[in-house]
Amino acid sequence: MKVVDTSSSAEKSSLVAQIIAFVTTNFLLVAVLAIVGRCAYKRYASPLRNVPGPWLASVSRLWKVWSTYNGHTELDHIALHKKYGRPQFYPVIDNVIYQGLGPVVRTAPNEISFGTCDAAKDIFAVGKGFHKTMFYSVFPPKHAPDIFTEVRESKHAQMKRYAVVPYSLPQMQKRSEPIENMIKLLMQKLENYATDDKRLCNLGNLLHYFAFDVLGEVAFSRQFGFLEKEIDIEGSIKNIDDVQWYDGIVGHIAEYDILLRNNPLRAYLPKKFQMQPTTMTKIAVAELEKRKQKDGTFDSQGIDLLAELLRNHEGNAEKFSINDVFSIAHGAVFAGSDSTASTMQSFFYLVLNAPKVYERLSQEVKEAHEAGQLSEIVTYAEAQALPYFQACLKEAMRVRPAVGLGIYRRTPPEGVDIGGKHYPGGIEVAVNGWVLHRDKAIFGEDVEEFRPERWFEGDTKLKASHLYQFGGGAHLCIGRNLAIFEMNKTLIQILRKYDITLAHPGRPLQYHSTFFVVQEGLEAYLRKRSDKA
Repeated sequence: MKVVDTSSSAEKSSLVAQIIAFVTTNFLLVAVLAIVGRCAYKRYASPLRNVPGPWLASVSRLWKVWSTYNGHTELDHIALHKKYGRPQFYPVIDNVIYQGLGPVVRTAPNEISFGTCDAAKDIFAVGKGFHKTMFYSVFPPKHAPDIFTEVRESKHAQMKRYAVVPYSLPQMQKRSEPIENMIKLLMQKLENYATDDKRLCNLGNLLHYFAFDVLGEVAFSRQFGFLEKEIDIEGSIKNIDDVQWYDGIVGHIAEYDILLRNNPLRAYLPKKFQMQPTTMTKIAVAELEKRKQKDGTFDSQGIDLLAELLRNHEGNAEKFSINDVFSIAHGAVFAGSDSTASTMQSFFYLVLNAPKVYERLSQEVKEAHEAGQLSEIVTYAEAQALPYFQACLKEAMRVRPAVGLGIYRRTPPEGVDIGGKHYPGGIEVAVNGWVLHRDKAIFGEDVEEFRPERWFEGDTKLKASHLYQFGGGAHLCIGRNLAIFEMNKTLIQILRKYDITLAHPGRPLQYHSTFFVVQEGLEAYLRKRSDKA
């Protein structure tokens, strides 16, 4: 008869019981030890352990979340790179000082931020195997990611293939008439403020409303009515800002999105707790539905963005779905308006706070006008022929890029070289435009100064190649042509007709960065120039 030894199993059961009893009795102590152990592992066992940065960032993503929540993460990143770029923070490994890590900062347990344009060039290079991180997966609409939010590289490339022509500069020039009609409306609105009694003009708001309505015309051949009424209709701009605020914060902890905004349980809650579409989303849905015909096809007549995308869908329905059409048209309004408005606001804020710059720019525009070189509504080509204006616009985009958050990528599994050093696969790398545009090796020692003259000095092509206002590489913003086309025509038109004085010279603009840099407080007085000016 076989004798079963039960002592071993009894001892194991007893040990398990003792462990459970200890944990139960000392739960707080065990929890603290577990957190400390996890933090120690993240800080010291990571391949990024020698990259300098805040202690909190090395053990948790809370640093990024808190920085974004506070609304000035771009300034936090500038400060980090200034602090940890100093020699005393260069790590020493095996008695070797790794000075090449000076411009690199650890901003999360598995993320590092690069502060040089050379590093950005490597990250944006086509074909190096970088992929978008899950940060972008949080952005709506969930059911139809657009070119910006799509994290699958193959799908991103496929969507971009069918959208690149509709977004091209030649196509934008074909839409000059509706854009110029919006410029005329803007000028009419500004005329109401150019009075003898010095009526205060909230120029920043008018530019914001204008940018939204231009996108309405370009995307759907309709105005939303912001500029006509000079109000934020249905709180749409505020709503988009709130959505971006959530996206920017929760994007850093994307796995928690399913517990928050995209929690499936919300569908069973009262309507007020459910996710409601923005006004812009409702308009995009309505416009698409309006063009749907009885046989299920869509009316693709016209020159607006939606019509062109529908025509591309007709010949490639399997590869370019109606969902893709909707997401790209919707994304144009959702993203393009804020970024363009922010850049125009920054342009006027910086130029008007620099009297010598404003004087030289005004003189250039005046001479072009008097020489008959400007049409009734300035053309894109005419604006391009004004070198000092172009320098001012580039410098405004350098000093105050429209995006305040970083651009995030995951390195390929085999690892990759960035800035002359090899980094392991599977880590996340980031670059922030506000940091990159302060790279002294590219832009000079006076990077904090708004000085358009730098665009006539040294290697200007090199400088221009490192402007990351619209991202870079294969993920260069597809809407950049519309933004540049619109700004070139509009800014010159305003400068040509009005002499502008800030209501509060030197007062900083109020702004916050959730994703885009959303600004307030650009108030001015307008005086109509003489017909000869």
